[in-house]
Amino acid sequence: MNTLENLRKLEKIAQLMRDRDLSRLTLASAQKAGTQSLLSGLDKTQPTTGLDPVIAAQVVDRFGLWTMNRRILLNQQLARDTVKWLAAKADAQKSFGRAEVLGKLTKRR
Repeated sequence: MNTLENLRKLEKIAQLMRDRDLSRLTLASAQKAGTQSLLSGLDKTQPTTGLDPVIAAQVVDRFGLWTMNRRILLNQQLARDTVKWLAAKADAQKSFGRAEVLGKLTKRR
């Protein structure tokens, strides 16, 4: 095999790795967006009209406690999702750069 054939094979491998890493980045972005959506959904509450004021206060209090606990869990999940997204982004940038460089080297020869 000559150098050009080796470069073409390396370029093909780099393109496959780029596609894999971009796919992983897309999945990580979707997971992160889903968690953010769940978090923002906690802010949308329904009014407690038509209920006895005492019962309405209890409902609001219990719902507030539930949303606080749920927000804690979702913020922890969002932190994990963000770490995965940042790692996937770095991997995608690296593999994208490799594929571009190998593509340019192959075209020069």
